[in-house]
Amino acid sequence: MNVKTLAAVFALPVLLAACAPEVESTVYLADVMKAVESGESVSVPAVLRVPQSGEDECKEGLNGLIEKLSALAPTTGKGQCISKDQHGQGTQLAEIETALQIVPAGADVAEPNLFVLEVATTDDGRADLTLKMLQPIETVIKALQAENPAQVEFDPSFFLINLNNDTDDAVEIAVNHVFADGKSSLASEGPIELDRRGELKIQFSDVASSFVEQGNSYWFATVGPAS
Repeated sequence: MNVKTLAAVFALPVLLAACAPEVESTVYLADVMKAVESGESVSVPAVLRVPQSGEDECKEGLNGLIEKLSALAPTTGKGQCISKDQHGQGTQLAEIETALQIVPAGADVAEPNLFVLEVATTDDGRADLTLKMLQPIETVIKALQAENPAQVEFDPSFFLINLNNDTDDAVEIAVNHVFADGKSSLASEGPIELDRRGELKIQFSDVASSFVEQGNSYWFATVGPAS
């Protein structure tokens, strides 16, 4: 390989493969009930993790990412660079603190916001939980990138919702084609009982994640009193 060819190779944008953005939030069921009863939005902490080409690049660009995200969603101004296993290999991620809005189904969401959990009550007193992105993830990532962005081929995003039962009683949770505590819901024989102060870790499947990251709504769980 001659010098000109070598220079051309180094001039190519960095390719980030086998990595994915992540959205994670812990949702307390008392906040879900509060949103339904008050008819108003309840804001809870969430994090957005954006794949980076390396640790140095992440640290150099972290403040810029936080500033750009603040135009799209609420931020605390806090962030960090982390390494996390994705698909069996370490991935460098910029983790930025943002928010998830819990709203009654059909309610308006104030701008700027990106992540919404809609709650629809059923006739039998249960609550359907639906996650929605207000903008496609591709649009969000492009808005956060630098002037000379890395060439990115992302896998489907990871959507991680931790349901925490901080109510006074046990509840039942029926999940819809997601992973619950690492187990596929297709293998589940029925609703999952969650004791008081218990937590259920939900991860969307690739199919559900691809649907949500395009700006769509996905019903992922129904919560109700334990039988």
